Amino acid sequence: MRTLSAAILVFLAACTNSTQEGESASKQPSTNVSLQPPAAGRGFQYTTGEFEVAPGLDLQQCFFFQVPGNAGEEIFVNRIEVAQNEGTHHMNIFRVRTITPGPNGLGPEGGLVQRSENGLGACFDDSNWADWPLVINSQTGGYIEWNLPGGVAHKFTGGEWIMLQSHYVNAATQETPGKGNVFVNFHFVPRTEVQHEVGTLFASKQSIRICQHDQRSVYHGTCQIPSDQPVHIIGANGHFHSRGTRFEMYAWDGVSPSPPADSERFYVSEDWKDPPMLRSPELDHVVPAGGGIWYTCEYQWREPTDGITCDKLNEEDTKELGTPPEAYDCCYTFGGPVDWAEHCNVFAYYYPASNYVHCY
Repeated sequence: MRTLSAAILVFLAACTNSTQEGESASKQPSTNVSLQPPAAGRGFQYTTGEFEVAPGLDLQQCFFFQVPGNAGEEIFVNRIEVAQNEGTHHMNIFRVRTITPGPNGLGPEGGLVQRSENGLGACFDDSNWADWPLVINSQTGGYIEWNLPGGVAHKFTGGEWIMLQSHYVNAATQETPGKGNVFVNFHFVPRTEVQHEVGTLFASKQSIRICQHDQRSVYHGTCQIPSDQPVHIIGANGHFHSRGTRFEMYAWDGVSPSPPADSERFYVSEDWKDPPMLRSPELDHVVPAGGGIWYTCEYQWREPTDGITCDKLNEEDTKELGTPPEAYDCCYTFGGPVDWAEHCNVFAYYYPASNYVHCY
């Protein structure tokens, strides 16, 4: 029987698509992307390979990889490229820490890929996410590139597990014109050039409830970054679904229960399908020592899309109360499917890194 490491090598070889020398994703249509991997010894690539996204499908998948190198070897990365076919709802990469017990500690059958339309598998278990740090996220089809500020880098160790989560939608509110596909390149930087490790935070406000009786809803959350020195926010991205109307992030002092002043706002999004991703050098917002971020999600209730009913939106209430849809409010709540669930997710990148970030 093959080991997991051997299986990964086979999986990577099967999934990696070669391209002509000099070819880049920025020159190709975003319905059929590809990305030349870094030169040998200069970095590494993860790719999902092409997959079908049938009409009506809301497909979220997780792919598990290992960082190359010897166990415990420190590896630094200061440039990341992402290329995705159109139709992507999001792509997130996380470091795998705690894993719910199961065969080989991974999927339902120990597999390296978890394809799911209903959230089954270790990568969909909320208990795992408490210590699965974010690496990078993208909500855009086509090609993006991020060069971190000089002296700042991600630190990995050889052999550590990485999970790539890909969500494609081909349904009422979003379409996938072709097949799904994701490429991610990680480019090395020498240890001698690194002064700060980049830190990341991912927070999800799961108590949201956007209801017909209270059609304009606002929710906020905070994340404190323990640090005895000022922290530089160098990347920010917000995420909600089609009921979302405005997403804001502010620098926060870590103490005040009131929203920060407008002068502390560093991110605004009013586009749920293609929310802006702000990155250095355009973003470098300083948070005071001991502070963090304050984020706000605003929503407007909308009539359900074709094929979705209030009974579907309130499925749990229906099961528990046995009442018809007209007997209770029609609400969108937290969940994965784009057509009938909502999100309020914040992604932020900063330096110097902190071992613990507290989000509420």
